[in-house]
Amino acid sequence: MNNKHRKIIELIVLHMENKLSETQQDELTAWLEEDEKNRSFFQQVISPEKRLQKFETRKHIDSERAFSKFKKNTQPHKVKSIYRLSRYAAIFLVPVLVGLVYLLMNQEPATREISQSPITHGNNKAILILSQGETIDLSPDHALPALPEGIDLVLQGDKLIYVSDSTTEKEKQYHELITPRGGEFKITLPDGTFVHLNSNSKLRFPKNFAPDKREIFLSGEAYFEVSKDTNKPFLVIAEDVQVKVYGTTFNINTLLENQIQTTLVKGSVGIRVQNSSQEYILKPSQQAIVQKTDGNIIVREVDTTPYTAWTEGIFLFDNERLETILDKLALWYDVELFYQNESVKEVRFTGYLKRYDNIDVILNAIESTVSATFHIKERTIIINKNEYTNR
Repeated sequence: MNNKHRKIIELIVLHMENKLSETQQDELTAWLEEDEKNRSFFQQVISPEKRLQKFETRKHIDSERAFSKFKKNTQPHKVKSIYRLSRYAAIFLVPVLVGLVYLLMNQEPATREISQSPITHGNNKAILILSQGETIDLSPDHALPALPEGIDLVLQGDKLIYVSDSTTEKEKQYHELITPRGGEFKITLPDGTFVHLNSNSKLRFPKNFAPDKREIFLSGEAYFEVSKDTNKPFLVIAEDVQVKVYGTTFNINTLLENQIQTTLVKGSVGIRVQNSSQEYILKPSQQAIVQKTDGNIIVREVDTTPYTAWTEGIFLFDNERLETILDKLALWYDVELFYQNESVKEVRFTGYLKRYDNIDVILNAIESTVSATFHIKERTIIINKNEYTNR
């Protein structure tokens, strides 16, 4: 790439950041007036629609690695303005810069051959088990059957709504909502609390809450928006961890191998290990990590976005190990994983991936920037380390 290309890239980036000086604006204008091709190229780059079409795969990629590659081909002082971007803003902008480099050099990056695998992304499906053992299939192609007396449910699109009643129960009746691998489901509990249940998860809850508390049980991952009731605290029992709230938004994940994560978006929650009197109070943008082995609790400040983006149809990874990433993808796409090289598990990736994309698009996005290769055989993803990658 020649110096002129470098200069044009810098000017276009500054234009996109709205940071062009008067002199730089004159330079960009002069370049645009040189040739119709320049004007066409410029419009293609700054047009969101065309940019998304052109960089459908690259828009997902590891921004830091991509930016590192980009810097190698540019002079240090040419890219200082990029550092002023926030980290996550760079995830969306830097792939565009990579696209600029490819277009200006008339190159296109290699992508994996699209497989004809039967693998599809997850969707809305779950099983509801009533207190007497009756099973209700909540898949999209199933309608609600006739329900036992006293059970008032509404299936509204991809969400199940419980209608509260004032019936006094002699014995507490518990229901279970279970999502399989490759499934997710939303539910509004009798008190108005909204829960989004992720893949391979189970929520156990009473048909009617007790007069003094609202207690439910979770195994897996779920996002909560708890209906406020200061007289009736909301308790989530996640394995050996109790999360106590009064009205708040948070995410709980017990699917990780050695820990249980509670991430608070807003409000306030108290975290404690069962049979322990010590409670840790979380503030917004804090996360409690409970070690499954010894019950030790660590509280840390976090950006909550990577932990809740899944509810918006996005996987957002911030320097995560490839093994952790693929574990999440395996649950969502309901596939098995086979590692031909153990060290590849430690490869790190930063970027965002659409949960409803084809599996090949997802793997292309990761493979395009990390030293790993993927091969699909039936419903198994075979992972190997590419020791000779140029990335």
